[in-house]
Amino acid sequence: MYNQDNYTRVLVMFGIVIFCLLFLLSGVDFEQIHSKDLIRSISSSTAITLLFHVAFKKWIWKYRWIPFINPIIVLVPNLHGTWKGKLQSSWVDPISGKTIDPILITAYIRQTFTSISVEVHTDQMISKSYIAGIRTDSDVQTQELCYTYSSKASADSIAYNPWHDGTAKLAIHNGTELRLKGDYWNLRKTIGTMELHRVSKKINR
Repeated sequence: MYNQDNYTRVLVMFGIVIFCLLFLLSGVDFEQIHSKDLIRSISSSTAITLLFHVAFKKWIWKYRWIPFINPIIVLVPNLHGTWKGKLQSSWVDPISGKTIDPILITAYIRQTFTSISVEVHTDQMISKSYIAGIRTDSDVQTQELCYTYSSKASADSIAYNPWHDGTAKLAIHNGTELRLKGDYWNLRKTIGTMELHRVSKKINR
């Protein structure tokens, strides 16, 4: 999800720049440099760099317009938030013998600097990912959100909708509106399509 080597380089450069600035601003006499002046500047620059590291992993990485973040460090879009959409399944209703109409779904995507998870809700089930990541195909310049999930149905539908695992692969569309669209398949031997658009950058539960 991010380039570790580039991030390390930026972090080291940031620390060096901060050290130099603090050392120059301390008013040190360059003809008589004392070890305590060096230690003070090193300690302060280390503390500031550590704070920057924490802030970057918690907040700064999300703002891809900041220089050096995209695509030098952060390699994927920020998908964190609440998403709405629909799901079309090949599952056949045992009562009517017909495929079901599209199902409205709400997805909660939680993303940090190093991880991502997906939780999808319908009226009758909740699925949660236990493996998730963003796949980048540099040859065709496309990205996909791929995850494997465990789905648990509500008590009133479990008789015909048993708990199961599955996998989804959703293409990330970076147009005027960020969208996710793709396919899923599961151990119930059903397949289907999903389409989502983000309604909030927060998790609205």
